[in-house]
Amino acid sequence: MTTADGLLSRLAGLDRQGLATVLAHRPDVLEEPWPRRLDVVAARLASAASVNAALLGLTTPHAQVLRALQLCHALGSQPAPVAEVARLLGAEPAVVESFVDALEERVLAWREPGGVTLPELLHATNFRPDGLGQPAADLLGELGTTRLAQLSRAVGLPADGRRAELLLGLVRFFRDADGVRELAATAPEPVRKLLRDMAEGVPEINSVTPLPGTPEAWAFEHGLLFATYYGSAAMAVEVSLALRGPEHHLSFTPSEPACPLTQVGAEAAEASSSAAALRLLDRVSAILELAAAEPFPLLKDGTIGSRLIKKVAKDTGGTAEEIELAIDLAVQTGLLLVQEPDPPRRGQKAAPPTLEPDPDVVRPAPALLHRLLLTTWWEPARPDTGTQVRQLVVRLLARLEPGTGITGADAVTELATWHAPMLVTDEFAGQVAAALVEGELLGVFAHGAVTAAGRALLAPEKLVEVTEELVSRARTTALFGTDLTAIVPGSPDARLATLLDRAADRETQGTATSWRFSPSTVRRAFDQGVTAAELLGELGGIASGELPQPLVYLVNDVARRHGEAQVLDVASVVVGEPAVLTELAAHRRLAKLGLRAVAPTVLTSTVDAAGTLEALREAGYAPTHHAGDGSIVLPSREQAEPKVTIGVQEATDRPFDPLDHADRLLAAPPTGPNLHRGQLARAMSDRYAGRLTPKQQQLCWQLEAGIPVDVVYRADGAEPARLVVAYPELDGAVLDVWSLDDHGYRRLELARIDLA
Repeated sequence: MTTADGLLSRLAGLDRQGLATVLAHRPDVLEEPWPRRLDVVAARLASAASVNAALLGLTTPHAQVLRALQLCHALGSQPAPVAEVARLLGAEPAVVESFVDALEERVLAWREPGGVTLPELLHATNFRPDGLGQPAADLLGELGTTRLAQLSRAVGLPADGRRAELLLGLVRFFRDADGVRELAATAPEPVRKLLRDMAEGVPEINSVTPLPGTPEAWAFEHGLLFATYYGSAAMAVEVSLALRGPEHHLSFTPSEPACPLTQVGAEAAEASSSAAALRLLDRVSAILELAAAEPFPLLKDGTIGSRLIKKVAKDTGGTAEEIELAIDLAVQTGLLLVQEPDPPRRGQKAAPPTLEPDPDVVRPAPALLHRLLLTTWWEPARPDTGTQVRQLVVRLLARLEPGTGITGADAVTELATWHAPMLVTDEFAGQVAAALVEGELLGVFAHGAVTAAGRALLAPEKLVEVTEELVSRARTTALFGTDLTAIVPGSPDARLATLLDRAADRETQGTATSWRFSPSTVRRAFDQGVTAAELLGELGGIASGELPQPLVYLVNDVARRHGEAQVLDVASVVVGEPAVLTELAAHRRLAKLGLRAVAPTVLTSTVDAAGTLEALREAGYAPTHHAGDGSIVLPSREQAEPKVTIGVQEATDRPFDPLDHADRLLAAPPTGPNLHRGQLARAMSDRYAGRLTPKQQQLCWQLEAGIPVDVVYRADGAEPARLVVAYPELDGAVLDVWSLDDHGYRRLELARIDLA
């Protein structure tokens, strides 16, 4: 009987709540397409991928109890008595029982008369993490009959039986701890010391060989050490445990480690969360604007260089960590796309690929953008170990009361290690620290405490409400000072930040953000086509009071001078008032332009229009750029109207509750017919009077192989529906298939199916 067959009988004996508990602990078995029956559930539960996923979710004491069960199985106790497991762990049987119950709920172990049984995939033959080697049965099984007879004589057992009898007798001998200790006590002193050292945690060493006449040869002759194929000396598990003594126990830490807590306060945590979320939204918006103006070049390995990260951080007033996270999430959400350059011409160097905004994607509203960033960080398209670590950290901290956090990344790492020992690698501490830093930037954490945004990731139905609340806290007005500054206490919303960035330069950012106006920044706004009246109106609309007179004077003064000289694209011609052009022609700093008067109101330049504009502005003038027909040239800002809207999967689209699946599975028969190769093609052949085209035959074979296929279904009284179906089962004249469009099973009559 296979593990899947054994599981099927156990699953069939569960009630609704018991089956739902199993499904809740092993959610991967409910991935689409949902299992039709319990036999499919059993097969998925018995698969290596599902078992490995379940192991990653075990806490330290669960893993330790499972390890003790594996050791008992390796030592011949099948099923393993709970009392024996408790003895190995040095714990009370009642304590171990509770962890066995939890393993049984995850179908990683189950009870039988006399003890606990493990699935085949969890039978272990190596226990190096516990400082133990291989079982004696495995080491002895590699020996021939002659060698087994020699060992039997050496330990005082009969040596005249068959190989199986010799092997069984030796295995029983080595599983007798008292007998092994008595044998080891007769070894020479150097050998006893070697055996004690190896038993303490080094089950295999390379410096000992069974050379005749050496003290170590005694250990090999009596089976306390075995020579391996690689030339090393190995000690059996039974020998190590016997030499450690009856008082030795395997590691067992049933209690969660205590962590230092800090009281942040729920209101303070939510305020920090809102500020962090709005700050990151501002960074993402700024990055999209910068990338639209000048795409970001990528390195050869397809990553963003550190120099570019620092430059963008300086331009946006953010930190390197904020910029890296913002760019990474913008790429994952599809807001930024990698554009490959055109092939270079012969002799030219290939241009690097670049990152730039997708012109077809509509910029999401602030609340939607925050949801998009959160869900992408929480469930990326390509999850890895880092994804599992961040989800673990959020779940652990979410157990605390709102406003309560854990002090320090080291304490969180220790707690996470206890809760997920199977996830621990050399990078684990760094992954925990990265999860905390990124979570703070996204507003998921605040000073070590989980915020409402973090808790909403665990309850997706609340995500819309929480993100709308966070974004609503953004400031929509600014305080304008007479020193030509604008200050926004708190976090500005996207519209406010965009308007101020266009007409002023950011100076500081933190609990408050400040901008400073200058002639060059105001001219920058005018260069983009804004008039003085429009700019003053927009600034007045975001001011908490009246605009100060110095700012109004500055805007009007720059507007008066703006366009005092005009640069044309026709051979770079400068047009303006005679007095201004005379001054320009005589200006020493503009000598490099080679300005020459061809008329009282016209100067020619030897430099192109862009260079002439830059030189005039550096000299303190405010020229405007005009085309050859005299029309003003504005910076290229308008893009094609985007058509694609990015959305977030709503909570209603998520899988059903395990109880719903339990009801459905228990109502269905536990087993069903298997679809054999060619069976579907024969059934469809009857539908088409025995004439299937090669293409139709291929589609039938694809369906049988689990590959999705397009079909057209013509139901009574309805328009023909085009469906994408897979995973078929044949039930007479009905085809039961999984519909990728409906995310559910459909029963289609063969007579109404047209193969596309």
